[in-house]
Amino acid sequence: MPVRHRAILVGLALTVLLSLALQAAQGAGVTYRWINNDGNLQWSDTLPSGAAERGYQVIDPRTGEVIREITPRKTAEEKAREAAKKRAAEQAAREAQAQAQQDRILLSLYSDEADLQQTRDQRLDRLDARIAQMEGSIERMQANIDAGHDDPAYVRDLEQMKQAVIEMRAERTAVAKEFEADLERLRTLQSDD
Repeated sequence: MPVRHRAILVGLALTVLLSLALQAAQGAGVTYRWINNDGNLQWSDTLPSGAAERGYQVIDPRTGEVIREITPRKTAEEKAREAAKKRAAEQAAREAQAQAQQDRILLSLYSDEADLQQTRDQRLDRLDARIAQMEGSIERMQANIDAGHDDPAYVRDLEQMKQAVIEMRAERTAVAKEFEADLERLRTLQSDD
């Protein structure tokens, strides 16, 4: 075969290959995949209206691979749920941070359980002594009233003293519970070490 014929055939082959490559490139755009309103999977080279709200995928038609995925637009209810979830996570983080700070304080105040118990006992003893002192005052005031001291201001003072004792007992109960919780937390913290 003469050289000239070979050159013509090679040129023709290159032209055909180039033409095929151009056709493939022109038809090789993208394909879209989405779920329609009826829940059926759909494919097309164009997107219908509303597809962005439902979400879709951009597919490479040559390989079938997902090039990009567009997630559905969120409803107001979904946005509200996400916001609530975010607020709950932020609250949990704040609580964890506050607990960590309380733990550092607890560990800095008490070297061990005995140290905490001694502090608790001293505080409760002071409250008990104060309650006993107030109850003694109440007894004396009541005895004075029973003996004829009927000043209305004195009677009001007695009632206020009785109310103060009730409040002091409630404070003692709260302090005891607080120390008990601190003791349990200290035990947990020291057992983790």
